[in-house]
Amino acid sequence: MPDELVGHADAIAAWFEARGYRVRVEHKEVAYPYTPTLFCKRQSTTVLVEVDRKPPLERMLEWTRYCRSCNRDTRIALGMPDDVQRSPREDAVLRENGAGLYLVGDAVVEAITPRDLALSMELPKLDAMPKKLQRALGAVYEHFERSHWREGFEEACIVLETHARKYLAKGMRSGRIVLVNKNDSLSKTQAADVARMTLGQLAAAYAKIQIPSHADGTIAQVLARINADRIAVAHYKRTAAAEKRLRLNVGQHMWSVVSALRELL
Repeated sequence: MPDELVGHADAIAAWFEARGYRVRVEHKEVAYPYTPTLFCKRQSTTVLVEVDRKPPLERMLEWTRYCRSCNRDTRIALGMPDDVQRSPREDAVLRENGAGLYLVGDAVVEAITPRDLALSMELPKLDAMPKKLQRALGAVYEHFERSHWREGFEEACIVLETHARKYLAKGMRSGRIVLVNKNDSLSKTQAADVARMTLGQLAAAYAKIQIPSHADGTIAQVLARINADRIAVAHYKRTAAAEKRLRLNVGQHMWSVVSALRELL
């Protein structure tokens, strides 16, 4: 790296360290296509940073291909002086391929957020959904767009939980929904009790609906399906086992959540 860029690399390293990352300089692993300027690791997330005076697009694209081949949260970003001219195409190539961009001037600015390229998933199109769904899921999608997929899934579970409570309580108050135990006796659960239910308790309650509609059945299945990973992301999301399972399941979980919300809304 040219001497003129050492200060820029130091500034980016300090930016990551201030956010809890452990940073190594020119850390090399056997599988890497190149030696990155900076290796930044925080819990299960690794961000590799190439510091250069101009966008080395082919090199960055090779890095994105490597990151997609990983089975853990691995991201690639470019660090540059903020006074260097870049073309709109260069920024577009970085953004479209999931690479990040950090600009260094008086401060370090994250111009493009690097994505977790090891996670392969696509969400249903938000702009094709009804307005009610867009309002319910807007914040969720913003998390995913920033590659904060763990937080996105957690927010989606909260949204589903909230609407599932309202739907169940309303059905119970109207008399349409009656809860019965396995021995066919009436459940003592009242509509007022629903507000205190966890997602797991909601799943159990929906499973007790005496004559479930198609919507009731869909919601019951989704709540039961996502509950274990909801608990993991809320309490154990940085453990290796929970991270591995959630990474495998989050794509299907999100489609299931959207399916349930279509019924609820």
